[in-house]
Amino acid sequence: MNKITKVEPFDDFQLYIEYSDGFGGKISFEKMLKHKDYKCINDLTEFKKVSIDKKSKDIVWECGATMCKNAARGMLELKQEIKNLGLSL
Repeated sequence: MNKITKVEPFDDFQLYIEYSDGFGGKISFEKMLKHKDYKCINDLTEFKKVSIDKKSKDIVWECGATMCKNAARGMLELKQEIKNLGLSL
């Protein structure tokens, strides 16, 4: 399984994620921020405190919010497939 090698937060609550095989892209957290598991990153300052967990290699924030590396990759792959099909989100 490919590991996340880079996470970069943006001011519009998007996160750029890159994997060890070079695959990557941006995920918007705009809608996810409404979910109780992500309320602690509603503040841009907290959102930017993102990192890669050293053990699990998942995406983590200082406040305790997490996103599974496999779920993130699935979202990026789906986004890429939609783009390849010429559809819009």
